Amino acid sequence: MMQLAELWRLQETDIALDSRRASLDDASARLGETDELAELRQRVVELRAALRTARAAQKDIDLEADGLRAKIAPQEARLYSGAIKNPKELADLQADIDSLKRHLSAVEDRDLEALGDVESREAALRSAAGELTAMESAWTEDQAMLTARIETLSAEIAVYEREREAEAAGIDPQMLASYDRLRVAHQGRALARLERNLCTGCRISLPTNLVNRARAGTTLTQCPNCERILVA
Repeated sequence: MMQLAELWRLQETDIALDSRRASLDDASARLGETDELAELRQRVVELRAALRTARAAQKDIDLEADGLRAKIAPQEARLYSGAIKNPKELADLQADIDSLKRHLSAVEDRDLEALGDVESREAALRSAAGELTAMESAWTEDQAMLTARIETLSAEIAVYEREREAEAAGIDPQMLASYDRLRVAHQGRALARLERNLCTGCRISLPTNLVNRARAGTTLTQCPNCERILVA
């Protein structure tokens, strides 16, 4: 039956179309910025903001330390100038200086911690920024490949669609309707080859009279189990 050969060619075209449409959907879904890239970019923004805050905090501590040193220097100059003769006044001045130095020591400890925090944040930013650069480079390359693949697939689909239209036009409408219904029911495969006495669609053994009818090709023969059209 000539129609079976035409149906088989139509199925091959439809399978090629289905494959390319699935590939096109996949490529289109992957086009655009990924969640991973967006999250890493946001992390770099947050790390930069945190580093600015840490540097500002360390700068404030530096200024506080400078202010204390500015107070201590003239006080010590007075202490050792010999201008103050009163022992109590000298003792009070020494106590004030000692208090300022203790305060300065605490501030310098905080300054060291702040410097360590700045360095830690700088290292984290360098690492994240390097990772972002590498990811953006890979993403840009991948997007270019996807764009080219989408163009290729779209062109191939257009060709197969024209072929499909031409092939379908030569098939009996009733047979074509049955074929389309079976394609939907069997993931795109309405026809199955006959191998000896087996339906290759569902792998069941077929009765001899049905096998003979399918091999004769004079009538449309369907598998009694899966209903696919049998092609000898």
